[in-house]
Amino acid sequence: MKTFYFFAGLPRSGNTIFSAILNENPDIYATGHSFVPEIFYAIKETQKKAVVFKNYLDVPSLNNVYKNIIKNYYAGYKERYIVERGDWITPYNLKILKQFCPYPIKGIILVRDILDILKSYLQLCKYNPNYYYNEVYGKMDLTTLYTSEIETKADLIMAKGDYVDTMLYSIHQLKLNNLLKDFLIINYDDLVTQTKETIEKVYGYYGIKKFNHKFTNLKQLPLYHDEILGAPLHHIRTDKVKKSINNIKLPETVVNKYKHLNRIWNE
Repeated sequence: MKTFYFFAGLPRSGNTIFSAILNENPDIYATGHSFVPEIFYAIKETQKKAVVFKNYLDVPSLNNVYKNIIKNYYAGYKERYIVERGDWITPYNLKILKQFCPYPIKGIILVRDILDILKSYLQLCKYNPNYYYNEVYGKMDLTTLYTSEIETKADLIMAKGDYVDTMLYSIHQLKLNNLLKDFLIINYDDLVTQTKETIEKVYGYYGIKKFNHKFTNLKQLPLYHDEILGAPLHHIRTDKVKKSINNIKLPETVVNKYKHLNRIWNE
């Protein structure tokens, strides 16, 4: 019988390396960015719109579908523990998970200094001309801009409704509703500089028997097809766990605009 655990987090915060580390353990399948929350959302939207369902209101049967989505989605995996990376910390998704997940919910949230997240994104922009934010920037009328290219792209990355903003909003809502205490917060810097101690903390939180990780022969997550995104967002170093450093220098305007956001989970 499988046991399911969850993790989510800010992008560029070690989500992929976290999965790769856990996958050293043959009893664990830690996923890439999961499609499962979108399955729940799509069925919920169909439920709201379907006249046939409203006419023949078989709620118990539909709830049975919801309750088995997670289990059936991972039925083909032999591992005892499934650690799923899904965007479950948004208010909408968390409500769905609490309603229909037939397992106790244990979730980890990965975070990272906001300015380092921005640098990581901008590094991707620098070396991958087809990356999404470069394409968005390229379609802008540059004659209307009054900020530099880096400032403009930083604002695109942090835009309302984009992924960084969604995760920040979700963490903020957890905090406001006194729910953040139910999750284990893992900082990227701890994950990559105190890896053994951090992973042991993860095992303790999930309640999984500790495993002797080597951290030296990690595997890429094979199901990612980053070519559709225009940049290797989920490519990891496999020989060792090491902090990612880049040479992007942020303008003072960007630093001052966004540095305070770390307090969302720090205070």
